Amino acid sequence: MYREIDGLRLHYNVFGKGAPILFIHGWGGSRCSMHSLAKHAARRFQCFTIDLPGFGKSENPPKHWGVKEYAQCILQFMKQQKIVPHYFGHSFGGELGIYIAAHHPASIRSLILCNSSFKRSRKISRTASLASQLNVNSYALIKKIYPFAKKIYYSLFHRGSDLLKYPALESNFRTIIFEDLTETTKIIKKPTLILWGENDTITPVLWAWELHRNIPRSKIVVVPKATHNLPITQPAIVWKELASFIS
Repeated sequence: MYREIDGLRLHYNVFGKGAPILFIHGWGGSRCSMHSLAKHAARRFQCFTIDLPGFGKSENPPKHWGVKEYAQCILQFMKQQKIVPHYFGHSFGGELGIYIAAHHPASIRSLILCNSSFKRSRKISRTASLASQLNVNSYALIKKIYPFAKKIYYSLFHRGSDLLKYPALESNFRTIIFEDLTETTKIIKKPTLILWGENDTITPVLWAWELHRNIPRSKIVVVPKATHNLPITQPAIVWKELASFIS
């Protein structure tokens, strides 16, 4: 199914009946990334999964979109669907949830952050500064010159160098990687579940504990031995914690 949001065709699916839950995927993913988890949740809830603009079957957004623009798109989708959902965000989807919960708290019932991005470490900031000066074709050259370049790109661009996989979103990604929502997390008042993989090397588990300190009404669950793609690799565990939190 499609919705038109500010001139963009946004693709989405709906599963089940009950109170609404909105599942938002990470950068480089799609609504399909959330389907296994959503099908667990659809036994008790009405579940919405969407393709963020530029991913899956949704149209590409304009250049230089950042967190605010992606979040506004989600807010418009919720308004059109006439839902006030529990919001589940994985990775970049969690970052959008942080923005929404802080600046539009009445639009959601609760916030679930799973291996969420929200800050820029010094290491990532330095690498991002280098990356922002490169174009897509630069990667082939730098890979030959620096043996560690591929590793840097893999860690920075989450799922195997997403910038290279989505060249149409290059300017958007370069905008987003410099945004830091650390201070924004401190004004969140919504009930929040922080769900993390212990062995996440993309968004380290230390970030989960920082979120827990910053968000007063938060609960934290760290899943042993799990990695960044927790909702994809272990949807049953994520659903168990999600259901317990919502109930």
